[in-house]
Order: sequence, then structure tokens, then C-alpha cells
Amino acid sequence: MTVLFYSGMLEYTGGVRSYKSSDSPDIRSLIDELGCHFGNHLKDFLLGDGNCFLLLNGKGIMATGGLDTRLQPGDKVEVLPFIEAG
Repeated sequence: MTVLFYSGMLEYTGGVRSYKSSDSPDIRSLIDELGCHFGNHLKDFLLGDGNCFLLLNGKGIMATGGLDTRLQPGDKVEVLPFIEAG
């Protein structure tokens, strides 16, 4: 699966706009993986209350199961700072 980061998120990823993951089974595990790769500052931001908006294949994850949303190969996860998603 591919994770895409937009504008304000780039400060947490060191300017990296996309990341490939092949084995995270759900959003929660993916966030753990991203924290290991980019640092806990990103993980803390992603898990913070209302900090960002996560889309899975164009749908907000709150409509697909929240952090327990299952992931499949080929999925696209987009991470937008909340201000840009609103």
C-alpha cells in the first residue's frame, strides 16, 4: 500500500511525500510502522485528537472502521493535516 503525505505533514516526514508499506494489516499497525520509520513525533501527531484526517482509498477512516480499518495490498492512505481536510 502507499501512504501519501500532504503539505503540513512534510515537516514530520522530513519532506518525504510518499511511503510504501507492504505488511500493515490495519490503520493502527500502519501508524506504528510510520512511527518506527519517521519517528514517534509523527505517530503522536497521527494519534492526536483532531490533528489530521486519514483517507483510505478516498474515504475517511471513520467511515471504514477507524484505527481498526483493515488494509489490503494496493490501498492508498492519504494523510492530511486537519486544516486542509476541512
